[in-house]
Amino acid sequence: MTAPTPAPSPDPRAEDIFARTRVAFAARAYPSTIKYGIRISGLRNGAWTGRTYDAFEHWPEGTVVARSISEEEAANPYKPPFFAKSILQNFGPPTAQNGGPQGPHILGYPKLAVSYTFGLTPRTTFETAPDATGTGLRTIGSVRAVSRTYDVRLAGEESVDGSACWHLTLRPVGNPGTYRVRDLWVDEQSYQTRKLVTDGNFTRKETGSGLWTVTYSQSGDAWYLASEISQAPFSDETGRYDQIAVQFIGVSADPHENLDFGLSGSIEDDVIVEPADSAPGR
Repeated sequence: MTAPTPAPSPDPRAEDIFARTRVAFAARAYPSTIKYGIRISGLRNGAWTGRTYDAFEHWPEGTVVARSISEEEAANPYKPPFFAKSILQNFGPPTAQNGGPQGPHILGYPKLAVSYTFGLTPRTTFETAPDATGTGLRTIGSVRAVSRTYDVRLAGEESVDGSACWHLTLRPVGNPGTYRVRDLWVDEQSYQTRKLVTDGNFTRKETGSGLWTVTYSQSGDAWYLASEISQAPFSDETGRYDQIAVQFIGVSADPHENLDFGLSGSIEDDVIVEPADSAPGR
């Protein structure tokens, strides 16, 4: 029996932008080993508290090694000036509500890939080609989609960090648990994603629902995750938080490929990771 032909998109211009955005994701390249810090913080009673973990990612396989002992725990004695130097100065100085001056182990220790794409790497073939769509959009490649995963609409044009972006809204055609992206802000010049909203984040049950705002930043020629911030309160075993912020800091290539930590200390239930995608790529 011949498979039914997918229904045509009600918004072909939005679909074309989305296809080019996925090509841009697929074309991203990174150093073979990336070094960075992962800061997990919770906001409660007006105060932020959290911990920072050193991590490495092997690319392109996406293997992450994260130290199970936080920087705050490793510091002996604890040094209060750390917070003044941390990226959390943007949120206000975090003070612990429990768990000592370093704060509690919010969510557990992380093994999060700084190159993660939230399933937006296409299950497609693509090649550089002239624009044959008649849309007048800038061309960085053409995509032959295997199947439509989202109903994509163009909500308008907005500025993100001073850059003109298309704002796309996405509704999953099926399997919303796998296809979790709900909004994209796509740079009009490069088709790189500067911001997105995802419904549900990580594999921990406590963070399996709710909307998260995700931002990317550029370092050199590469685009990395900058932050993942919850839009609503939720609770885990360390208590209820008004907001959770995950920030990726100090991202750099690691020419020495140092992997001298991270393989001891915590059981798998204490690890937070992004869900595995059914599509090739991440």
